[in-house]
Amino acid sequence: MISSLLENLSPELISGLTQKFGLDQSKASEAVSTTKSSLFESISKEAAGGNLDGILGMLNQGSGLTQNPMFKSILGNLTGSYASKLGVSPEMAMSIASFVLPKIISAISSTKSGDLEKTDLVKMLGESSGKAIADKASDLLKGGLGGLFK
Repeated sequence: MISSLLENLSPELISGLTQKFGLDQSKASEAVSTTKSSLFESISKEAAGGNLDGILGMLNQGSGLTQNPMFKSILGNLTGSYASKLGVSPEMAMSIASFVLPKIISAISSTKSGDLEKTDLVKMLGESSGKAIADKASDLLKGGLGGLFK
Protein backbone atom coordinates (compact mmCIF):
# COMPACT_ATOMS: atom_id res chain seq x y z
CA MET A 1 0.00 0.00 0.00
CA ILE A 2 2.75 2.46 0.91
CA SER A 3 4.57 1.56 -2.30
CA SER A 4 1.51 2.27 -4.41
CA LEU A 5 0.90 5.56 -2.60
CA LEU A 6 4.47 6.63 -3.29
CA GLU A 7 4.12 5.58 -6.89
CA ASN A 8 0.96 7.66 -7.23
CA LEU A 9 2.65 10.64 -5.56
CA SER A 10 5.85 10.38 -7.60
CA PRO A 11 4.81 12.71 -10.45
CA GLU A 12 3.71 15.41 -7.97
CA LEU A 13 6.87 15.00 -5.90
CA ILE A 14 9.16 15.04 -8.94
CA SER A 15 7.42 18.15 -10.26
CA GLY A 16 7.75 19.89 -6.91
CA LEU A 17 11.40 18.90 -6.55
CA THR A 18 12.28 20.24 -9.97
CA GLN A 19 10.28 23.46 -9.62
CA LYS A 20 10.92 24.35 -5.96
CA PHE A 21 14.46 23.05 -5.54
CA GLY A 22 15.88 23.18 -9.05
CA LEU A 23 16.69 19.48 -9.19
CA ASP A 24 16.89 18.00 -12.66
CA GLN A 25 14.53 15.14 -13.55
CA SER A 26 17.15 12.49 -12.78
CA LYS A 27 18.00 13.91 -9.33
CA ALA A 28 14.30 14.35 -8.53
CA SER A 29 13.62 10.71 -9.44
CA GLU A 30 16.59 9.66 -7.33
CA ALA A 31 15.17 11.70 -4.44
CA VAL A 32 11.85 9.84 -4.69
CA SER A 33 13.66 6.50 -4.74
CA THR A 34 15.76 7.57 -1.75
CA THR A 35 12.59 8.66 0.03
CA LYS A 36 11.02 5.25 -0.43
CA SER A 37 14.02 3.30 0.87
CA SER A 38 14.68 5.67 3.78
CA LEU A 39 11.02 5.76 4.81
CA PHE A 40 10.71 1.96 4.71
CA GLU A 41 13.92 1.59 6.66
CA SER A 42 12.81 4.04 9.37
CA ILE A 43 9.28 2.69 9.74
CA SER A 44 10.45 -0.92 9.60
CA LYS A 45 13.02 -0.31 12.30
CA GLU A 46 10.40 1.28 14.55
CA ALA A 47 7.88 -1.48 13.89
CA ALA A 48 10.45 -4.22 14.51
CA GLY A 49 11.31 -2.48 17.78
CA GLY A 50 7.65 -2.60 18.80
CA ASN A 51 6.88 1.09 18.37
CA LEU A 52 3.58 0.65 16.54
CA ASP A 53 1.92 3.22 18.79
CA GLY A 54 4.56 5.80 17.84
CA ILE A 55 4.05 5.16 14.14
CA LEU A 56 0.28 5.33 14.49
CA GLY A 57 0.55 8.50 16.56
CA MET A 58 2.44 10.13 13.72
CA LEU A 59 0.11 8.86 11.00
CA ASN A 60 -2.99 9.95 12.91
CA GLN A 61 -1.52 13.26 14.12
CA GLY A 62 -3.17 15.63 11.66
CA SER A 63 -2.16 19.21 12.45
CA GLY A 64 1.05 19.67 14.39
CA LEU A 65 2.71 16.78 12.56
CA THR A 66 6.07 18.55 12.47
CA GLN A 67 6.23 18.48 16.28
CA ASN A 68 5.70 14.70 16.48
CA PRO A 69 8.85 12.90 17.74
CA MET A 70 8.48 10.05 15.22
CA PHE A 71 8.11 12.55 12.38
CA LYS A 72 11.24 14.39 13.55
CA SER A 73 13.20 11.14 13.68
CA ILE A 74 12.13 10.07 10.19
CA LEU A 75 12.78 13.59 8.90
CA GLY A 76 16.32 13.44 10.28
CA ASN A 77 16.96 10.06 8.67
CA LEU A 78 15.55 11.26 5.37
CA THR A 79 17.65 14.43 5.50
CA GLY A 80 20.79 12.36 6.03
CA SER A 81 19.88 10.07 3.15
CA TYR A 82 19.34 12.99 0.79
CA ALA A 83 22.62 14.63 1.76
CA SER A 84 24.63 11.45 1.24
CA LYS A 85 22.86 10.00 -1.80
CA LEU A 86 21.97 13.15 -3.72
CA GLY A 87 25.07 15.11 -2.81
CA VAL A 88 23.13 18.20 -1.71
CA SER A 89 23.94 20.43 1.24
CA PRO A 90 22.44 19.54 4.63
CA GLU A 91 20.26 22.66 4.39
CA MET A 92 18.94 21.68 0.97
CA ALA A 93 18.44 18.10 2.15
CA MET A 94 16.37 19.35 5.12
CA SER A 95 14.28 21.57 2.84
CA ILE A 96 13.60 18.69 0.47
CA ALA A 97 12.71 16.33 3.33
CA SER A 98 10.42 18.97 4.85
CA PHE A 99 8.63 19.26 1.50
CA VAL A 100 8.34 15.53 0.74
CA LEU A 101 7.64 13.85 4.08
CA PRO A 102 4.43 15.72 5.06
CA LYS A 103 2.94 14.93 1.65
CA ILE A 104 3.64 11.23 2.10
CA ILE A 105 2.38 11.09 5.68
CA SER A 106 -0.77 12.94 4.62
CA ALA A 107 -1.35 10.50 1.77
CA ILE A 108 -0.96 7.52 4.10
CA SER A 109 -3.21 9.09 6.74
CA SER A 110 -5.93 9.95 4.26
CA THR A 111 -6.42 6.27 3.39
CA LYS A 112 -8.60 6.00 6.52
CA SER A 113 -9.28 9.66 7.30
CA GLY A 114 -6.66 9.88 10.04
CA ASP A 115 -8.05 6.93 11.97
CA LEU A 116 -5.51 4.19 11.26
CA GLU A 117 -5.37 1.29 13.69
CA LYS A 118 -2.69 -1.30 14.43
CA THR A 119 -4.26 -3.83 12.10
CA ASP A 120 -4.16 -1.25 9.26
CA LEU A 121 -0.50 -0.59 9.99
CA VAL A 122 0.38 -4.30 10.06
CA LYS A 123 -1.36 -4.73 6.72
CA MET A 124 0.50 -1.75 5.22
CA LEU A 125 3.84 -3.00 6.49
CA GLY A 126 3.12 -6.48 5.20
CA GLU A 127 2.27 -5.25 1.73
CA SER A 128 5.19 -2.85 1.53
CA SER A 129 8.07 -4.16 3.56
CA GLY A 130 7.95 -7.89 3.48
CA LYS A 131 6.68 -10.69 5.63
CA ALA A 132 9.30 -10.56 8.41
CA ILE A 133 8.32 -7.09 9.59
CA ALA A 134 4.62 -7.79 9.27
CA ASP A 135 5.08 -10.98 11.30
CA LYS A 136 6.93 -9.06 14.03
CA ALA A 137 4.24 -6.36 14.11
CA SER A 138 1.52 -9.02 14.11
CA ASP A 139 3.21 -10.82 17.02
CA LEU A 140 3.33 -7.57 18.97
CA LEU A 141 -0.32 -6.92 18.22
CA LYS A 142 -1.30 -10.45 19.27
CA GLY A 143 0.77 -10.12 22.42
CA GLY A 144 -1.05 -6.94 23.33
CA LEU A 145 -4.43 -8.52 22.69
CA GLY A 146 -3.40 -11.73 24.43
CA GLY A 147 -2.90 -9.78 27.64
CA LEU A 148 -6.57 -8.84 27.58
CA PHE A 149 -7.62 -12.46 27.95
CA LYS A 150 -5.48 -13.38 30.96
